[in-house]
Amino acid sequence: MSKERDKLANEQIIHSDTSQVLVKTIDMPSSFVDDWHSHPWHQIIFPVKGLLQSDIGKMSFIVPHNGMLFVPANTLHKSVAVTQTRFLSLYLNPTHLNSSQSIQFLDEPKSCLVTPFLKELFLLLMQGEQATQTEEVTAHLLLVLSDQLVLANSYQIPLLIPNDRRLKMIFSQLKQQPDLQLTLSDWARRVGASERTLARLCAKEFNQSFSLWRQNLRLVLALQRLESKQSINSIALDLGYKSDSAFIYAFKGLFNQTPTQYRKEYRKNAVA
Repeated sequence: MSKERDKLANEQIIHSDTSQVLVKTIDMPSSFVDDWHSHPWHQIIFPVKGLLQSDIGKMSFIVPHNGMLFVPANTLHKSVAVTQTRFLSLYLNPTHLNSSQSIQFLDEPKSCLVTPFLKELFLLLMQGEQATQTEEVTAHLLLVLSDQLVLANSYQIPLLIPNDRRLKMIFSQLKQQPDLQLTLSDWARRVGASERTLARLCAKEFNQSFSLWRQNLRLVLALQRLESKQSINSIALDLGYKSDSAFIYAFKGLFNQTPTQYRKEYRKNAVA
């Protein structure tokens, strides 16, 4: 399914060599894997709901709805839907000439925090792709986008999805029941490994302790819940926190804003 979709996207790109930008809206169910592939054009992956983990070479990026990932043309990448996800995929023509000069985008992948200004640029480019503006206007927008990608703050969220099968078992259960209060010893018995082995695997895969990985997983899962009308206290309890204050403190430590601030920003800047 994913290979066929990527093939169709690339065929559309090939037959649009005179275009500057193409935009597609893609839905991915939870745990869906869009396996290794590449595109001849640059790609911007921008979730409007849910979140993805995207891998590029040895790098991994968690991309929530207030973040985006720039993938240079012809770069192999893979994406996994951590939760049910809808994202915009903007394909940018790297060879289209504007005043006899192509627009230069980044050479390396970059995960960015999406500002309201960047979201507005995406919306304007979507309108251009629908032929409601001239090519010259679209070219100017792309020049601005290129500059904004250079200036945008990087947005690095700790890696979540493990490679080891035992950690994957823990990940799957915690994703379904993030409030589970099992200790590392409990998990070791469940998955058939020693505490020491699990601790070593977490350090190797995530460069952090098991408890910190579990907390970061809970906090990232909170992002989708914050899109709903569920109360902060209810979200905290669902995630296994003993109080909303403990949840708020941990959330702010990872995302540099409180859950309420994050929710207000999401509702203000959500893309339909």
